[in-house]
Amino acid sequence: MSSSLELNKIIGAILVAGLVALLSGTLAGMLVKPHHAEHEAAAVGEGGAAKPAGPAPIEPISGLLASADPAKGQEIAKKCATCHTFGKGEPAKVGPNLWGIVGNKHGHMEGFAYSTAISSINKPWGYEELNHFITSPKAYAPGTKMGFAGLPKAEDRANVIAYLRTLADTPLPLPTQDEIDAANKAYEDAKAAAAAPAQSSSAAPAASTTATTQEAAAPADDSAQVVGMIASADPAQGQEIAKKCAACHTFGQGQPAKVGPNLYGIVGNKHAHMEGFPYSDAMKSTAGNWDYAALAHFLLSPKSAVPGTKMAFAGLKKPEERAAVIAYLRTLSDNPVPLP
Repeated sequence: MSSSLELNKIIGAILVAGLVALLSGTLAGMLVKPHHAEHEAAAVGEGGAAKPAGPAPIEPISGLLASADPAKGQEIAKKCATCHTFGKGEPAKVGPNLWGIVGNKHGHMEGFAYSTAISSINKPWGYEELNHFITSPKAYAPGTKMGFAGLPKAEDRANVIAYLRTLADTPLPLPTQDEIDAANKAYEDAKAAAAAPAQSSSAAPAASTTATTQEAAAPADDSAQVVGMIASADPAQGQEIAKKCAACHTFGQGQPAKVGPNLYGIVGNKHAHMEGFPYSDAMKSTAGNWDYAALAHFLLSPKSAVPGTKMAFAGLKKPEERAAVIAYLRTLSDNPVPLP
């Protein structure tokens, strides 16, 4: 009888231990699994199919002006009164008087000491030019002395520009439907260009393990996306990124070449732009100029863009970095090329 009781105790202990182990494992799974799933979700969110975040194309305001409220714009513009005057004939402050600015040339106030970044822009202050400038002055005109951070909301910009339009003896006519359509199309094209790499990567088949070295060295060209980002890119960030190029290049006007040519005035110039520099035959024979698209393509992979170039730099793979560098290179000029 005693041995039978002992046997029952042993069997019961084994069953209890097994039950505890089972419950412990189940509980551990419940606690650990969600944490693991969270990491899996994060990994998917950071995967190659996701499009890198970058500055969005600037929403046009041409179609908003007819219904915009100049009184609201005047209220918003009060924050600008520290640096600007608005009345006809009033003197400048830190910034110029803004009477008559809409439709006028960029350096519109006679006698005001504009920065070269503004005075060198050879086109009028149209509605969309003002829209881009008010969104981000430093992105629109790198080197401008204006410290205002910008207005991110399209309706606020439309109201301010509607107010500025009233500051004239003869206000500029509102945009025509053709002009509105053109501004909207440019915006949609810029959005499509920015979205294209993400769409193509999701639709593209997996890369073959038998791809040739040449194919591997030629990354997908996203120049259109980069060009669409330049207007909103930060030249200061580009200058910081470009420091890695200082081992081979100089940037100041008139500075001598190093292993590579001086880069002052390169944007918009011919490919072999520095007189007297011994460019490779590959570079000298490349047709066209260093426009924004050409620079975006070259900086992605120099050896793919110009096979035979002596430049050993591997390239910048992130579109936002190339946009920032090109925005910085644009400032290296007495007359910066107009933004795209």
